Amino acid sequence: MTSEHLIWVVGVAWAGVGCFLNGRSCGRVHCRIDGILLPLLSIAGVLNVVSVVSFDWNLFWLAFILILSASFVPELTWKKYA
Repeated sequence: MTSEHLIWVVGVAWAGVGCFLNGRSCGRVHCRIDGILLPLLSIAGVLNVVSVVSFDWNLFWLAFILILSASFVPELTWKKYA
């Protein structure tokens, strides 16, 4: 366990909670998606930090980038506000 990983997991959780709260007020689709998936990703990261599960941190960051990228697809192809 490294403190660097824990700091990154807390940062992802912080961003996810911020997106969730912002999504409730602004109604943007990407905020609502990120507000659900980023906290879930941070839970997986915490489980990895405490060695309950084991995966490479590159997979964590790949999931992070995919979540962020994919959350804008509905806005571009369907609608911007929920």
